[in-house]
Amino acid sequence: MLAALVAAPVLTFAGSLVQAAPTGHDTAAELASIAAHPVRYEVAGFLGFVSMVLFIPGLLALAGLVRPVRPRWATTGLAMSVAGALALTSLMGSGPVSQALAQAPGRAAMVRVTDAYESLPLTTVWVLLMLIGWLLGPLVLGLGLWRAGGPPAVPVLLAAGLLAQFLDDDPRVLALGFALTAAGLTVAAVAGCRQRPRPTESTAPPSRTAAVGR
Repeated sequence: MLAALVAAPVLTFAGSLVQAAPTGHDTAAELASIAAHPVRYEVAGFLGFVSMVLFIPGLLALAGLVRPVRPRWATTGLAMSVAGALALTSLMGSGPVSQALAQAPGRAAMVRVTDAYESLPLTTVWVLLMLIGWLLGPLVLGLGLWRAGGPPAVPVLLAAGLLAQFLDDDPRVLALGFALTAAGLTVAAVAGCRQRPRPTESTAPPSRTAAVGR
């Protein structure tokens, strides 16, 4: 499960590199980018979905490292992260629809349809839940891991990655944010591997020879 904690953010980072960056932040520019690079958009969407699948066991493993010492931090961070992941997955479900709209004739009409979808109350709820849960939930777990005796680099890297993702005017800055998040969760996974109890003479099961001798 700790391996998933490493693989999931790496796939998110890879998806950000694969997807072509739009020339602007308006809907028309985004649809034009999708229409110009449909295969890259599909590959990025697939990588993003796989990363969401892997994030669930990865976050469970991270919460498991925090729970023995800071159970409230673990429960709060995990609940936020899972709720945010579900909201983000719901938003990702509109990806094929966006691609169909981008490739349809009448771009101006497709832009209006996209804007109407993005302004719906339920879409707004998903976006807010994603921002609060998905972006802040892992940071809560990282802080809990630090409070439980883990490396302080974990919350520092996660906070830096979060800041870079908010400053996403430049695609390179957004990719840097994903890379910092991946680095923070990798450090957490390494710390978790080191914390795993190793079999000792008192806890290891008796060998067959010892059992026969008894």
